[in-house]
Amino acid sequence: PIVNTSEEITILKDAIKDYGTKDSKGRYTIAYGVLFDKTANTLEALNGTLRAAKRQGKVAFSAELLMMPRHKDEQVVLLEE
Repeated sequence: PIVNTSEEITILKDAIKDYGTKDSKGRYTIAYGVLFDKTANTLEALNGTLRAAKRQGKVAFSAELLMMPRHKDEQVVLLEE
């Protein structure tokens, strides 16, 4: 199946806004574990979507690749709404 990256990134950004919290800078942030659980049924390739969104400067996280359960507490920050 062809994955529509921009559509997937929109789903990702919406999920971060819906389930995340605002940090001191007013940006939405969410733990990877929460994001993983909340998008399990909507984003088949969460990691691929996260990496694409990171490359496009839409989200930030410190690990190269987020893995469950090791990175469940890693924060994913939404840079662009």
